This record gives sequence, C-alpha cells and structure tokens, in this order.
Amino acid sequence: MVNKRSFFISSTLSVAALMISSVIFGIIQQGFTSAYAQTQWMFPSLATTATPLPQTYVQHVVQYDKEKNCALDQHTPTDFKTYLTHFACGHVTVLKNGTTVRHFTLIADDYHGVGAPIKISLNKTDPVIFHAWMFNGTIPGPTMRMTQGDHVQITVYNSKDSAFLHSFHMHSIHAAVNDGVMGRGGMIFPGQSYTYNFIANPAGVYPYHCHMAPVEEHVNRGLYGMIIIDPPTPRPQAVEMVMMLGSYSFSYQGLNGSGHMDQALTQPATMQQMRENLSNVEELSDEGQGPDNQFYFVNQMPFGYMGKNMIHLQTNTPYRIYLANMVEFDNVNSFHMHGNMFYYIPSGTEWSSKIYTDIVTLGQGDRGILEFKYPLPGEFMFHAHVNHFTDLGWVGFFNVTKS
Repeated sequence: MVNKRSFFISSTLSVAALMISSVIFGIIQQGFTSAYAQTQWMFPSLATTATPLPQTYVQHVVQYDKEKNCALDQHTPTDFKTYLTHFACGHVTVLKNGTTVRHFTLIADDYHGVGAPIKISLNKTDPVIFHAWMFNGTIPGPTMRMTQGDHVQITVYNSKDSAFLHSFHMHSIHAAVNDGVMGRGGMIFPGQSYTYNFIANPAGVYPYHCHMAPVEEHVNRGLYGMIIIDPPTPRPQAVEMVMMLGSYSFSYQGLNGSGHMDQALTQPATMQQMRENLSNVEELSDEGQGPDNQFYFVNQMPFGYMGKNMIHLQTNTPYRIYLANMVEFDNVNSFHMHGNMFYYIPSGTEWSSKIYTDIVTLGQGDRGILEFKYPLPGEFMFHAHVNHFTDLGWVGFFNVTKS
C-alpha cells in the first residue's frame, strides 16, 4: 500500500518542482499528445537542448502568467486565507508551433469512504470537525488558471485509499470523452488515473467537480473547485481574489463521516411504487425531505473572514473577485456587498453583459466576475442575502483603509 501522503508529495512534487519556474520552453517535434506524454517529466533536460522560440512570444507567456499572480508553490494545500489569492497555472511548456501546453495533477481521495477530519471552525479548544473528500488535500480544490487556446492536460489520480469511483467534470467546451461522467467519460476506479485533454475555450469562470453518483454527496463532501480561462488579451489590471461558496452537511454522514446518501432517494419512482403508495412517493420526492446543511462558507471556513482575518482592501484600488456557488441541497444562494456597488459579469465570458449592482443571486454552478473599487474607508460586510446562510457562517468583512 502506497502511503497516501507520500504518494501525493512524490507525484505532485515531481511536477511542482518544475513549476517553481513558472514556464519551461522547448521544441517538441512530435504531435501534441505523444510529445507531451513523452516529455512531461523531462523538461529540464529538454530546455537545455532545444532551440528557443522567438523571445517576443516567450516573454508574452511569461509576463501574462506573472500578471495572473501564478503561485510558485503549487503543491502545498491551501487554507481559507491562502486560497483567496492562490492561482495554480500548471506545468507549462511552449511548443515549436507556439502552442502553450499546461499540465495539472489532481489527486481525489475519499479516505476509505469516511473522509479526512478537517477543522471547520476557529474554536481552538473544541473545533467543529467535518470529514471531507478532497482534491489535493483541500476544500475547495486548487484554482486552475489557463489562457484561452491553451492545450490543457489534467491528470486525475483516484487514491488507492479511496473507497469510491471519482472523476473530474468541468463546465466549458470539451469532448464527451473528457466529460467526467459515468462510463467512458472519465470515471476513475481507486488506484487508477485518467488524463483529461482539452483546449481551453472560451474565456470565463468555470466550476469543476466530481460527477460520480450520488453527485450530491461527492460535491457536498468537498470534491469541487474552479477553473479560470483568461482571455488572450489580459483583463484590466486589478487585485484578484477567488471566492467559492459552499456548505457542510452532517445530515447523512453523521459525526464520524461513515454515513452515506441513499441513492434510492434520488431516483424517480416507478409506476408500481406510485400505485402502491403515492403519498410516500410524494413525500420522498419533496426537496424538503433531503439533507440539510448545518454550515455555509466562503472558501472553506464558516465565519472565516472576520475579526483579525478580515480581508484588507484600500480605497480607489481596482479589485476583481472570481465567484462561484457550489452549495448543495439549497436551490438559491447570493452574494451581497455592503457600502458599495460592483460590476458583475455572469460566467465571466466576453459575451456576457455587465450589470451594476450590490447583490447577485446564484443557483448551484452559477459563477461570474465582480469588479469594483471602494471609494470610502471602513469595515464592510459581504455575505449571503439569505440570512439563514449568513447566520450559519457565510459572512465576512472587508477592512478598507485609505490608499
């Protein structure tokens, strides 16, 4: 049995050590798939022997990744504070024809089906513990960033310690074989891996998540994250943040994580079941009969961005938030900013119309980009305008000081 932590560190560091230098360049004569598979672990030697591309294009890729604030350390799991501004831009090479190739590694783990215990409260003496399923040891999974037109490979390992099938489903344009659903779309058995190949398109903000049944449990347990596809021409300069909205439910898993959702409850009734007991079918199909969430959050930690952990901003400085909602078991969530207005771009696509508001309503999987400046200093709340969610953890503060 390979130790899970050792497997994660060894397999990821072999890529991440190369990521410390954000872009590695070389010429690869073969086709895209075979060439990258052959050289993905050998870029240092390749870089020393290859003929360089014209520096103007090389410099453009390097500079653009710097502007994206790509993280140098792309293997250490994040917490709610570091996740806010952590962007993983992958292991990058540029082919002779000018194609930019990005490779990412994800490890899905359900920890023998019961999840890994993580602290979801800041109470130091008796913190609330949630048993999580995770990509790369964190909730949410890494924020993966790429540019429209990039060739992207995401290799997902399902840990040998997993008890269940897992997958990687992304919202964007891609082939069916990379869709991450049951069957040939990329479902992964424990101890196996699958590489999802696609061309990043179109520019926008996209959630990703495991799509194995029951999807509700795989998402609620923590197997989700965000992809940002940047446009070829950079967006206006701004300080950027990621906010992923989520929730925790103990209703089906219990305090030790051993419980699981009953898939029968998520299946439509048969005609025979309706004949035998229609009232029971009606009751079971009522969404109100499903699991409830006991905690809500932005970026893993309920009530995280409060007190000494408020997010510090400056007046008249442009900010951009990449926002996505992955709350399970509730139809509607929202984001409300106090004391200010923002421009909101649904889905973050170039074809989306901006709206000027202080609140947006989000269904599960909805996402967008917020752009704003604070004209006045002070401590300003941001939270769900579903007050029940606010009371249970989805709330934070901006501490705005004069620039």
